[in-house]
Amino acid sequence: MQKFFIQYLVDPKTHEELKLKIKKSDGDNIIEGELYSKSNSYSIVRGVPRFAGYNDNSNYTKSFGYQWNKWSLIQFDSKNIGKKMEGYTKMMWDKITGLVKNNLDNEVIVDFGCGPGRFIETIREKNGIAIGLDLSDAVEAAGEIFKDDKNVLICQADILKSPIKSNCVDGVFSIGVLHHTTNPVMGFNEMTRVLKPTGWISVSVYSNGGYYDSFFVHVYRRIFKFLWPVFKHYPALIYSYVTVYTFKAILKIPILRTLLRPFMSFFPFMNIKDIDWSVLNTFDSVTPSNQSGHTMYEVFHWFKKAGLKEIEPSNWGGSSFHAKK
Repeated sequence: MQKFFIQYLVDPKTHEELKLKIKKSDGDNIIEGELYSKSNSYSIVRGVPRFAGYNDNSNYTKSFGYQWNKWSLIQFDSKNIGKKMEGYTKMMWDKITGLVKNNLDNEVIVDFGCGPGRFIETIREKNGIAIGLDLSDAVEAAGEIFKDDKNVLICQADILKSPIKSNCVDGVFSIGVLHHTTNPVMGFNEMTRVLKPTGWISVSVYSNGGYYDSFFVHVYRRIFKFLWPVFKHYPALIYSYVTVYTFKAILKIPILRTLLRPFMSFFPFMNIKDIDWSVLNTFDSVTPSNQSGHTMYEVFHWFKKAGLKEIEPSNWGGSSFHAKK
């Protein structure tokens, strides 16, 4: 954590200002230390401020912590040059946010639910300053990936009670995350709270009735959630590898594809051009503790009720919008 970022942080429980106690540093980079207010204190561990979720057995994001430490770099554009998914993450971010400009000119942008930081890499390539928030242990991967980048701050924090000051950042976005929280509207309102007047906001959530909201995805998600306390990630991991590799092979054979397609509907999987992305996204779809689907009308009214302006659907499809404060 660079000292520079403390100006953007508050106690997430009380919104009091935070002070810094340094235990280990490398210049202005704080590796170990403590952020504290009059009411609470929060550790900085391996350069990551821990506002929530750290060593918390009740943390409902354990599946994300596992998947993003296992597959931390798969979706980074820098790791897909010359491959089937080259440029996909940047294209996705541009379409969802509506910001296709290549220079963010040092705008401070917060990623609500950053995972290992695939979109943070996009922000940095566009000359933006990034703050990534995530409740899961994905921050371990993100913290390691961006540890040498002085313009990135990773925080382990609950996006429903974010540690960001009100009205202080230029842009906020959340892609594929709010629907995994216990209260998506509360998370959305936190995003609008931290945004400067005239700042921009973008949100993309799972669509009601889409793949992620389908009957069998919900069935398998409940099964693997039930099994997780004893068997951890293994049942879902085996399921993801078996379904993806088996069904991708079947789909290449016309007669088998025709005969078995009805049977395949009982075993949801993500069929993406890159097989590793397919396994990751299949695992991602059947393991979260919380997962909801939302209509475009519903998400539009989140924006409308918050008093946002220039509300537009994104070019990504589904329940995705961007706007200005």
